[in-house]
Amino acid sequence: STEILLDIFETAIDNNFKGRKSRATLAALARTCRTFKEPALDTLWKNINGFEPLISCLPEGVVERTTEGMLTLTRPLSLSDWNIIDNRVMQALVCTPSSALFPNLRCLEWWDEPEYFFPLLRILLVATIRSLKFGSRYPWVPSFAKSSLLASLGARCPSIQHFVCDYGGDSDAICELVCGWQGLSYLRTGVLEPPSLHFLTSLPSLKSLQFKILDDSDDTQSTLTFSQLDKVDIIAPAHHCFTRRLRNLRFPSCRSAVLVTMDNDAAFQYEELLELYDESPDIPNFMVSFSECFSPDLEQIELDFTQLGEDSGPLVLDFDMVAPLLTFSRLTKLDLNSFSTATIDDDALKKMAHSWPQLEKFYFGTADHELVSPSLTFIGLIHLIRHCRHLCDIAMSFCASSMDTDCELFSQTIPNEKITRMRVGISPIADHVAVA
Repeated sequence: STEILLDIFETAIDNNFKGRKSRATLAALARTCRTFKEPALDTLWKNINGFEPLISCLPEGVVERTTEGMLTLTRPLSLSDWNIIDNRVMQALVCTPSSALFPNLRCLEWWDEPEYFFPLLRILLVATIRSLKFGSRYPWVPSFAKSSLLASLGARCPSIQHFVCDYGGDSDAICELVCGWQGLSYLRTGVLEPPSLHFLTSLPSLKSLQFKILDDSDDTQSTLTFSQLDKVDIIAPAHHCFTRRLRNLRFPSCRSAVLVTMDNDAAFQYEELLELYDESPDIPNFMVSFSECFSPDLEQIELDFTQLGEDSGPLVLDFDMVAPLLTFSRLTKLDLNSFSTATIDDDALKKMAHSWPQLEKFYFGTADHELVSPSLTFIGLIHLIRHCRHLCDIAMSFCASSMDTDCELFSQTIPNEKITRMRVGISPIADHVAVA
């Protein structure tokens, strides 16, 4: 019977002290006949030594041996590769002592939210970890098990420098945790209310912060200053949410600012909040708040204000709206690609180019797919090339028509050999041979 065969094969393992010889014997028995196959394989997998048998199950070409005879992966594992190793293997790993797994682990990404594998996750959380990421695109749904896990991180992983976790709406739990990591330099998390942000201002090692906001702030609250940050990324359901919150935030040392509105799927949960707003855009007040929030030494600005809804067009920028940004004279990157810039003409772009002589990357309105003729022409492009001598990447729409190359403006412009990439979006072209 199967039980008798299992006893025999277990005896073979015990007599050979679970060595290579016994595994070879079991593998040979599994190939002998159908009766032996399943009991022999069950015994063989029950007594595996190390990860090599698991890795060997992966498709051909994923695994190879180094010159030293060690197994190595030729590429990151895909989802289909992971599916080969089923849940029973994961459950078996849970029973492994932590010292036998990855005692020198430096980086861990845990994307699964189901909690039945948390015992394995706890085994993987060792003191050597420097970078830790929980969750994927959507926030973790708060639960007792997750809260307990987060509460234990400070003791398990005391040297975290890079942490990613969007834990539903419980920002206090995250901030209390990270403030115990004196070496934390990068934090990406979910919605942070003013009290939680206040916690983070006292973390001197923090250099990069990404978080979400809702426009439920009180104008009377005190101003919070982040004097340590180099980079900040802020995400909101809509552009309206930024204006009031920025009035109470200051980033005097920041060199990079990225402000992004959520896509339709992510913003759906805030639909009731968005209905409270007047639908008319308030870009002028936003630009003023932005210019007061950041230091003139800011070097990179990205504003991705994609409008919600399939029928919503891009927000329209005119020069008066852009004017508050002219104070950032050290800009090396400006990304206003999500806006419609059709009303900005050559003279306006000349003033902008004068104000940003250090520009290296300039993205200006090419994400607008509506067939609206831009006011910019070749003249505007020449102003940009002439006054921004460090430019290497340009994206802008303009009316591309032939022009007199012997005119004074064109003839006095020194060619820019640093430009390696140029995109013109939907630019109307007349006489394409002359334009080329």
